[in-house]
Amino acid sequence: MESLKYLIDNICANFTVESMSSLVKTQLGQGPCTIGDIAREIERRDRSLDIKSAQKLAEAAVEGLAQSGDVSVEGAYVRPAGRT
Repeated sequence: MESLKYLIDNICANFTVESMSSLVKTQLGQGPCTIGDIAREIERRDRSLDIKSAQKLAEAAVEGLAQSGDVSVEGAYVRPAGRT
């Protein structure tokens, strides 16, 4: 989660690590999605971000959640851990 915190501190002030993790988990509550789907939701919630910045945030958030066992990445899709 350190890379996510670093990115949040340097790219935007509208999110915290906790709120970003919550955003990803909420998005996954609607079903499997891609990093791009998550990035678009990040960009929608913070209009000051461009899509490349939102993409970096999404990637870091998913990486952190995958390391902690909360999500799994299967091909292009991100899912809550334990779901197929």
